[in-house]
Amino acid sequence: MRVPWSWLREFVEVDLSPEEVAELLTLGGLEVEGVEEAYEALGPVVVAEILSVTPHPEAENLKICEVTHGRERFEVVSGAPGLEKGLKVALALPGAVTFSGERIREVRIRGVLSRGMILSPYEAGVAGDRDRVLVLPPEAEPGEPFYRALALSEPVLEVAVTPNRGDCLSVLGVAREVAALCETEVHLPDPPDLPEGEDILREARVEILEPDLCGRYAGRLIRGVSVRESPFEMARRLWMCGLRPINNLVDVTNYVMLELGQPLHAFDWSKIRGRRIVVRRARDGERLRTLDGEERELSRDILVIADEEGAVAVAGVMGGAESGIGEGTGEVFLEAAWFNPSSIRRTARGLRLSTESSYRFERGVDPEGVPLALDRAAALVLETAGGAPVPGRIDVYPRPHRPPRITLRLSRLEGYLRVEMASEEVARVLERTGGRVEGRGEVLTYEPPSFRHDLSLEEDLIEEVARLYGYDRLPVSLPVGELSAEAPHREDTFVERTREVLRALGFYEVINYSFISPEALAALELSGEDPRARPLRLANPLSETQSVMRTLLLPGLLETARFNYFREIDRLKVFEVGRVFLPRGGELPEERLHLGFLIMGEATPEFWGDKGRPADVYDLKGVLERLLCEWRLEGVELTPGSGEPFLKRGLSLSLAARGRTVGFAGALKTYLRARFELPEPVWVAEVDLSALLELPESPRVYRGLPRFPATVRDLTMVVREDLPAGEVLRFVREMGIPYLERVEVVDVYRGDPIPPGEKSVTFRFVYRSAERTLEDREVNAVQEEAVRRILETFKARPR
Repeated sequence: MRVPWSWLREFVEVDLSPEEVAELLTLGGLEVEGVEEAYEALGPVVVAEILSVTPHPEAENLKICEVTHGRERFEVVSGAPGLEKGLKVALALPGAVTFSGERIREVRIRGVLSRGMILSPYEAGVAGDRDRVLVLPPEAEPGEPFYRALALSEPVLEVAVTPNRGDCLSVLGVAREVAALCETEVHLPDPPDLPEGEDILREARVEILEPDLCGRYAGRLIRGVSVRESPFEMARRLWMCGLRPINNLVDVTNYVMLELGQPLHAFDWSKIRGRRIVVRRARDGERLRTLDGEERELSRDILVIADEEGAVAVAGVMGGAESGIGEGTGEVFLEAAWFNPSSIRRTARGLRLSTESSYRFERGVDPEGVPLALDRAAALVLETAGGAPVPGRIDVYPRPHRPPRITLRLSRLEGYLRVEMASEEVARVLERTGGRVEGRGEVLTYEPPSFRHDLSLEEDLIEEVARLYGYDRLPVSLPVGELSAEAPHREDTFVERTREVLRALGFYEVINYSFISPEALAALELSGEDPRARPLRLANPLSETQSVMRTLLLPGLLETARFNYFREIDRLKVFEVGRVFLPRGGELPEERLHLGFLIMGEATPEFWGDKGRPADVYDLKGVLERLLCEWRLEGVELTPGSGEPFLKRGLSLSLAARGRTVGFAGALKTYLRARFELPEPVWVAEVDLSALLELPESPRVYRGLPRFPATVRDLTMVVREDLPAGEVLRFVREMGIPYLERVEVVDVYRGDPIPPGEKSVTFRFVYRSAERTLEDREVNAVQEEAVRRILETFKARPR
């Protein structure tokens, strides 16, 4: 909201500068974003001296003026009378905008390049004269802004009005705030002397069919008006507030809207069929061409102003082009009304049409201020357009405004503000808002004025007292609060450790939507008995590709891989920790925490010293083993084969916890990889972390660095092909072999001279004592006994 300083001073007198008033308003809760000089909006309009005037060779009525603004000399073509050498004039340079709205640019006029425009008083926004040159004082310095040379100053306050303070969207509203903060009076315009009576009831009728949407509708009829240009002072104020002057009748409605905050509309009464106004809902399919030239289709959600045949205006938003003011308008019907803010907001959004009127109606106007604004507008129409008013005023007010009664307890006020105030002082502060205060003592009762829709609660009154008393006068205290901390939950620490491991292994974390496409889930070819194949369908999905809740993280990871691969990222390692949702009959789905990760492309990138290699099952297995090492869970192991229909046989693993499958890992089948348009290879894994969290953790044991050397023994034996080496390792670790520090597989061989169906496996045993250096004889004895038991148990033979 732009508020010219001179206009504001007509409503409230204060011995403060515009900057001081801006600071006062801001401290009072109504932020002033800045104080601007209105004439700066014209742009580069400077003092210039005419050095010479010569006739234009191609046009009798034009002259070529050589001018200077102190830095350079150039030519300007002008047809204004009175141009003489030595005059100081207002020169608009390219980029400036005149008061009349013309943008200045370099232009060639009859073959002569004109690099500016010499302004008249009207074009400079100084006076209404158009037919003479604005002559500046002789002592004006070339190059300085013209308004400084004339000692013109019109500060404009740029006020940022919050949505709850619609009462401040006017000069009067801001003046009320200034008066309340400065403890002074507001001067309202004198009530106009308009003829009263009931003659208008014979000339016009108004009917409100939707009293919930239109609580008040008033109008006056004026005959014999003349449509012409507005007086200069009215046009100047509209221009300073950011509105373009149109004609005297339309400008009056805008002027009163800016002055009093009440939007109005002027109808050409001769174009209202049946001389009857009906406030109703639009009919389905009803159409109206609005003043902006657009033909709009209306619906029953939209409130319209109609005559006997159809809609003539969208209520509170914009009038219709057919009934608008034109050059031939001779009688005008002025409308002022109160419309339901929610209805206007819905209409403006639905039509995608926001106007100065709708902006105010959406935030609420004063229902009791309707007659004042209507009469003020009627008086200005008579002043600027002539004519004679039809005696009387139509005022349909089906549901008169009843102010709420708000109770304020002084104890609650003091509890919030930490200031002791007598009830008389609190009452005086609240009365500065324009409301009524009753009672004294501990409890006050307050009735807000009709223009303050934002006051309805006790807390609202406390805020009013605080801002009018002065926020800077309130004592400063720090809030008191007890700080407490809880030990982190096991799930949080478990998940964070998992993330740390995967990040250390070169993975990037991703977060996908919990909603997935049913087609992506169906591509996994899960059996019908599998609960993961029956996802929960959303009642109102954003799209079909996000219409079911995920039962696996895998579809989201595959979509992520495809997204990256299409952007030329063919080497990828990503993981996700998130919830999956498993069906549970008619109840809410079961939410379980899962970990999923994906490896695509090469395990190591190609560079000058190595060609690189594609990721394989051992890379996948290594990630899982590193996680198992970090988790330290009892009873968890990796076993070959997973049984998942989307993983390749022989290249898949299963993660089991105490005999229960809690995860899978392996290579993606070719059909599924092609479905998601991914390159080979693609390795995936998914683990049910909720199941793992049910298991106990093994205690972390810390040992000192070894002081004595280790002794190594190898065992190479031939076993059947289908015997997993892991079974041998588990057996060895459970044997309780003395001094055994660790055992591991170091070689696997197939081929001659090993018969088909068998393989050669080499195990390495590492022995160490914490107290002394072991002797070969005792290590040999332990190793021989261990080898004997291993060979017997697995029916193997040494190689």
